Amino acid sequence: MTLEVFSPDSASKTDSRTLLFDRPVHIFIVQKIRFCQHTDKSIIIMPQISKRKCQAVAAIKSRWSKKNNDQSDDVFNSEILINMHDFIGNNEEKDFLKNKFGISWREIDLFLKDIGRLSTETCNKWGTVLMEQDLEDFLEENRAGKHDQSFFDIYPELEIVAKLYALNACKRKSASFTCSELAEYVNDQYYELTGEVKNTQELIRSERACGLDLHRWGCKFDKNTAKPYWAGHERPDVVEARTKLVRNFLLNQDKYYRIGEGKDLQWNIPKKDATILICIDHDESCFRSGETTAKRWFYSDDTTSFFNKGRGRSLMVSDFLVAHPDNPFFQLSKSEWTAAVKKYPELLEDDGIQHIERSASGSIQVDSGGYFDNNAIISQFTRLFKMLPFKIAYANHKIHIIVDNARTHSAKYYSVEDFGMKPGTRCKIDKLCYKDKSSKQQTIDCFFTRRSQKGQSKGLLILAKELGINVPPNVKLEELKQLLSLHEAFKNISKLEMVANTYGVAISFSPKFHCELNPIEGLWAHQKQYVRRRTDQTFPTMLKLIQKSRTNFIEKMFR
Repeated sequence: MTLEVFSPDSASKTDSRTLLFDRPVHIFIVQKIRFCQHTDKSIIIMPQISKRKCQAVAAIKSRWSKKNNDQSDDVFNSEILINMHDFIGNNEEKDFLKNKFGISWREIDLFLKDIGRLSTETCNKWGTVLMEQDLEDFLEENRAGKHDQSFFDIYPELEIVAKLYALNACKRKSASFTCSELAEYVNDQYYELTGEVKNTQELIRSERACGLDLHRWGCKFDKNTAKPYWAGHERPDVVEARTKLVRNFLLNQDKYYRIGEGKDLQWNIPKKDATILICIDHDESCFRSGETTAKRWFYSDDTTSFFNKGRGRSLMVSDFLVAHPDNPFFQLSKSEWTAAVKKYPELLEDDGIQHIERSASGSIQVDSGGYFDNNAIISQFTRLFKMLPFKIAYANHKIHIIVDNARTHSAKYYSVEDFGMKPGTRCKIDKLCYKDKSSKQQTIDCFFTRRSQKGQSKGLLILAKELGINVPPNVKLEELKQLLSLHEAFKNISKLEMVANTYGVAISFSPKFHCELNPIEGLWAHQKQYVRRRTDQTFPTMLKLIQKSRTNFIEKMFR
């Protein structure tokens, strides 16, 4: 269907621009219209216009005059078009169409869409482009209603590789893919495919066209609501640690206490003839009170000031979550505690941590200068290791503790970073103690014990020679550290692991950037939500709510 526009005073005149409307473009210059059937065409006849449209009529007459016919086709008066919004927003025009022909304006619009013609909104858009903007924009490729051979119709193999590149780029964990990147890729592939020499800075396909291509291929540009991604998540050493940890639990899952799947959650008890393991998860979290005053004096609403968000006190909590049906939190009974204190009286001593009664769980008020550093962590775990043998429910069980891979947990007694390169430089320890490849214990002094250099540190260069490492001449410090880090003497375990080995407890560190693999994160989420919903921002109330949140966690999750 083709729509032609006629003027009452010059219906017989022909304009060179009418050639543009052989394609389905509809220009509405309407106040009140009626439809007439003329062969296979629908003719829109303009009625007598209102006084408000006098300027538009004058422009039309001027345009169709002999004088203007001699002018270039690029000369147009933007007043010829009456914005479609004037028609859409006029309820009288809608009623006229419905009352006169029994069809609503929206039904006509839907009909045009169904038969593949332009909708009224698109018609108004491209009509405005035609009259107010450049003709090249109106004639550009992929305009609605145009069916010229497209770029990818000429180069279909280029579309295949471009689409594959775009789909792979959309799967990136970092939201770095853009239309500009796709345009650059298509540009490079085009010149590689055709063999042409690039002599211009312009892209063979614009960013806007690439955006339309992405939509056509099924991609969409929407809000980035995915979970956070850490750059080191797929680092080779991290992937190896993650695979090792997950594989270990999958192979030994029947040896652990764990909650089964399904609607009726039940504990899966390990078989009696199997090695029974108890998994204990550990981590720290911080709670903060705003310390805002519930009420205050105001002179008027205009004098209301902001409250100080930095005001308040923080409490750092370090806890253990136990995968055992007895209790998700480790705590001794009174009789068990009495037996433990009898053997280890130091359990009653103050170590700077506010421990829960008969438990290793504790907290430190950060504002008072305390913090759960490596020394505090070692002290807390040592307390736990001493108490574990007295827990009757854990008798004849092996203990396996999962710890977050933070520096406060995984700190070692020494590393290559604690040594200088030359003699007399920094040195943290007196001796290197390690087991060689044949499992024999070896010891090397880190300080000179004879001659004039007695008491001075040897440095990494001399230690490397004593360890039998082939050091190239003029080696740099970073290269030397890399060589030494591969030797057994510097593959030492963490302080926490050394203490755990003393008490026969296994320690595993969760992979870096994988806090979701530590189940205790669910405990922190539950406790903080509980506190947040009930707090009045005072520190005493927060302390009470933290205790209540532990009880609520047991009731909600384990009962």
